[in-house]
Amino acid sequence: MSNENKETFNIDEALSRLEEINKKLSEKDIALNESIELYKEGTLLAAKCQEQLQGIEKELKILNE
Repeated sequence: MSNENKETFNIDEALSRLEEINKKLSEKDIALNESIELYKEGTLLAAKCQEQLQGIEKELKILNE
């Protein structure tokens, strides 16, 4: 992930979207294709969030040294 992507990625929006995805996946009448697409989107968002949080953690460790 380039620095440009990190700057445009909003973790708060991503977490909100993950909540929406989770709610939709919990619905009983969701179509299989839709659930697969939502699952894919959710896993990508979760990975981006984790990557960004790890970067923030590294920055904090450097600042605390």
